[in-house]
Amino acid sequence: MPEVSSFPELTSRHQPASQPQKLLYDRKSAAYVLSISVRALDYLIAHKRLNAIRLGKKIMLGHGELVKFCRSNHFTLTQNAPHGLAS
Repeated sequence: MPEVSSFPELTSRHQPASQPQKLLYDRKSAAYVLSISVRALDYLIAHKRLNAIRLGKKIMLGHGELVKFCRSNHFTLTQNAPHGLAS
């Protein structure tokens, strides 16, 4: 008897074979992918940490932009903190 797996068949990129890779994400989806709030995402866009694309009234973020952001170094409290704030 063949072994039955509870997982769907995966491609080499660990995505279900039936779903194509998304190229653009709306704000809510991009925030979900980055595991941050929509408000935090808006803050990153406003401070030019993420480049957004406007399509009509929608603000969209490219998949490559999200990957680039995830791989970059991020500001922490210990970096460039005023004297007395960082220990």
